[in-house]
Amino acid sequence: MNLKQLINKTYYGTIGYISNEDDLETLEQYILYNLEVLEEFKNIIVATNYSCNLQDQNNEVWKKYFPDCIILDSKINRGHNFGTADLDNLLVDYCKVNNITWLCKSSNDIILNYEIFFKEIPEADFYYLGSIGYGGMIKYNFNFEDIIKNDFFPQTNFYFINISKIDYLNDKEYLNETYKAISKIKNYNGKIWEYFNGWTCERFLRKCVLRNDLTKHHLISPKSYKILLKEIKDKQIHDCSHKNMMIDGVCHYQFPNQTITQI
Repeated sequence: MNLKQLINKTYYGTIGYISNEDDLETLEQYILYNLEVLEEFKNIIVATNYSCNLQDQNNEVWKKYFPDCIILDSKINRGHNFGTADLDNLLVDYCKVNNITWLCKSSNDIILNYEIFFKEIPEADFYYLGSIGYGGMIKYNFNFEDIIKNDFFPQTNFYFINISKIDYLNDKEYLNETYKAISKIKNYNGKIWEYFNGWTCERFLRKCVLRNDLTKHHLISPKSYKILLKEIKDKQIHDCSHKNMMIDGVCHYQFPNQTITQI
């Protein structure tokens, strides 16, 4: 089947943080760019946290284009990393309670091109984009074939997952314990993984997939992935989230004032 067939039966779940009215203006531009693709999903679920009272305005932006979309406003905002993990759980929990089978987990700063409709995919429980940086390539001695075959470290910004086949995404008890711990750290630097080894949303997602024995398929074609790996190696890019890179129709466009690298 092609990806459009999966999209048509999938809920698009996007997360975001709104800090001011400028964020809302940027958000609307992203929605407009993605409109052709987003309209093909079964429905839209929006999970958001805030630093100020802009819930009504955020609701208006989304409802302007998707009147029936589902708005989930987080009652808390625990900051970088924790806020993301909490919003991801908010999406997954909503889907489980409402018997939603397929979720496309995304973020407000993802842009999508219609070319993703035509991507041929096999049957699987989990479709993902791999994440790797220069440091992650070292342990493979920069052997691209070895990385393609053996590395599994999925992006959390864009993936499709069969919710009916998982127990949970991020361990809420562990999130609460580690949040309490860092809240007591003087001059905490915001990098939770430096205090708790393995604390990353990518690792939590990986654990979920492996724990539930999901069948998986990498959405980046081997040809495109080799081009991406060469780009990472040549430019020594350590950030594994591939910001501002358009890869097979998907781009984590975190820096809208910077150019996009076409992979």
